[in-house]
Amino acid sequence: MTAFPFMTVGTVRAETGRERPFNLRIVMSGHSLTDPIPYPLTIMVKAAGGAGSRGMVIDSSTIPGSTAKLRWQPDIKLPVDAKLDIAKYDTLVLTERVPVRSALQWEEARDYALKWFEHAWKQGKSGNGAETVYYASWIGVRSGPGNTDPYDMPDERLIPFRERLDLEMRTWQDIADFVNQNRPSGSPAMRVIPGPKIMAAVFDAISAGTAPGLTAMQDLFEDEIHVNAKGAFLIALAHFAVIYGQDPRGVPGLRGEAGWPSADQQAWMKELVWDVVSAYPDGGLT
Repeated sequence: MTAFPFMTVGTVRAETGRERPFNLRIVMSGHSLTDPIPYPLTIMVKAAGGAGSRGMVIDSSTIPGSTAKLRWQPDIKLPVDAKLDIAKYDTLVLTERVPVRSALQWEEARDYALKWFEHAWKQGKSGNGAETVYYASWIGVRSGPGNTDPYDMPDERLIPFRERLDLEMRTWQDIADFVNQNRPSGSPAMRVIPGPKIMAAVFDAISAGTAPGLTAMQDLFEDEIHVNAKGAFLIALAHFAVIYGQDPRGVPGLRGEAGWPSADQQAWMKELVWDVVSAYPDGGLT
């Protein structure tokens, strides 16, 4: 089914002063937490950008469970290769495996984030320099007492989900700060999509009873860690805000897709994303 916009009454979109064009050519280097994002994001960009989105591209270059280090290796063969094909793109959206604290400890996450950034700036956009946006994601919602996930960090998997989101975000921030402190002269700062902050804000709203139609974090997930259609819509709004430097409240209301949030939920999500990202220095909206 094709999504289409409906009119909603809401806050007038704020000008951020950092807008990027809606016709950006984007490649996303990531894993299964990347995969649900391009579809709703594409619809949002076309709805918000209209004719200005003509020529837009949002391609995926993903391997389930992969690190940035693995995706950098020369023997990796993908239909779309974010490393080899970067000249075709204006923007690289990069993420790391979660828990990111494990990737920092064992997978040289800082160094490989910088390698990807430098490569995109040197080779991207036909050699004119592609920007890099860092997508910070989250850990499983079952994190806390009783969590027996063998792939999780034994010393952290018992930390409650809400508390652990803050720990993960600090690690994502550590990596982003390292890149921004060491990036090539003249390159733009690496902006960050603060997924843990978004999820923390949702958790707090659900706890306060102010999240329309949501009673638990699981309402946004199809399993322990992968978002469902509602969750993908939420995180796509965060991508929209950071990648394009645009107020997500300017995205028209959308309907026609199974599982997408209701009109009330969409309006609430847009306000939440705006509040979080506009208050976050590395979101690029201030």
